[in-house]
Amino acid sequence: MEVSPDQKTELDERGYLVVPDAIDEDELARLSCAFERAVTQGGTEHAPISETTPGADAWQRFAALPIVHAAARHILGRPFRVSQLHGRNPLPGYGQQGLHTDWPTRSPGSAYVVVTVIGMFDDFTQDNGATRVVPGSHLWTRPLPKSLAQPLAHHPQECIVTGKAGSVLVFNGHLLHSGTQNRSPQRRRAAQMVLLAQEVTR
Repeated sequence: MEVSPDQKTELDERGYLVVPDAIDEDELARLSCAFERAVTQGGTEHAPISETTPGADAWQRFAALPIVHAAARHILGRPFRVSQLHGRNPLPGYGQQGLHTDWPTRSPGSAYVVVTVIGMFDDFTQDNGATRVVPGSHLWTRPLPKSLAQPLAHHPQECIVTGKAGSVLVFNGHLLHSGTQNRSPQRRRAAQMVLLAQEVTR
C-alpha cells in the first residue's frame, strides 16, 4: 500500500495526516476491549504494550496497519521499527501538555528519524483532550522558545486535530504537538505509537 499524492502533500507540507475509518468497526471493538482489559488488570495509560498485555493480538494488528506503514515509509524513506506503543486516556480535567517534538531539533538538511501515530478509540473533539499540532513546524530547524513550551502557552498557528473513533492520526515526530486538557466528562482513549528509523538508537 502507498499513500496517495494528496496524502503525500499533507505529510510533506503540514506534517500530519488524519485517515478516517483506518480501523474498522470490528477491530475498533476489539481494541477498545483490549484497552479496558489492560486497565482492569493493572495497566496504566502510559504502560507499554507487550506480548503479555491483554488483547496483544489486537494491539499488534494496530501496529501493522498498512496506511501507517505507508505514511512512515514516505516520511522516513528507510526501514523503521516500533519503538513505543501504549494506551492513553486523559481523564476529565487532565491531559494538557506543553508543545514539544518527539526528537531533538534537527540540523538543517538532516533526515527525519521519527513518526508518531495516534489511533482514536473514541471521537477526538475540541473539548476532550484531542491532540494539538502546529502545521508545518516539522520543517523548522530552530528550537521552540521556552515560553511556548509551557503547558498553558499557545502557538498562534496551532490547531486541534479532531476525528471520529476509528480514525488514525499519523504525523512527522518532528512536528510540534501536545495533548490538550479534557474539558468534557467523556473519556478519550487512544493508542499511541512511535516509529523510529531502524538505525537510530534511543
